[in-house]
Amino acid sequence: MSEARDAALLSLVRDVVDDMGTLVAGHVRLARAELAADARGLGRRVAVIALGASLLLVGYALACVAAALALAHVFGAPFAFLAVGGVHIVGAGIALGVMTRSATAGPLDESLSQLDRTVASLSAGARDVKHIVEARAPERNGHNGVA
Repeated sequence: MSEARDAALLSLVRDVVDDMGTLVAGHVRLARAELAADARGLGRRVAVIALGASLLLVGYALACVAAALALAHVFGAPFAFLAVGGVHIVGAGIALGVMTRSATAGPLDESLSQLDRTVASLSAGARDVKHIVEARAPERNGHNGVA
C-alpha cells in the first residue's frame, strides 16, 4: 500500500512540475504578446510625434527669431538673441528635471510582477510537497515516526 501512495505522490509531483512549466510558458507567451502590442502602439505614436515635433520646431524657431529681432530694437541684437536663448536653456533644464523625476512603469511590469507572484506561489507549493514527502519518509523506512 505504501508503494501505491508513493507512486500516487510521485505522479502528483510530476503533474505539478508539468503544470508549472505550462504556466511559466504561458506567462512568457503573454509577455511576448504584450511586448509586440506595446511596440506597435509605440511605433505609431513615435511617427505621429516626430511629424508634429518637426512642424512645431520650425514654427518655434521662427517665433524665437521674431522675438529676438523685436528685442533687438531695445537691447541690441547680440543681447536680444542671448536673452531668448538663455530663457530657453533654463526652461529646458526645468522641463528635463521634472521629466526625470516622474518616470512611469515599464511596458512589462505587470506581467513580470504576475510571474513573480506565480513563481512564489509555486515555490511555496513545492515546499509543502517536500514537507509531505519528508514526513512520509519514516513510514517508507518501516518507522512510524515515533522515537
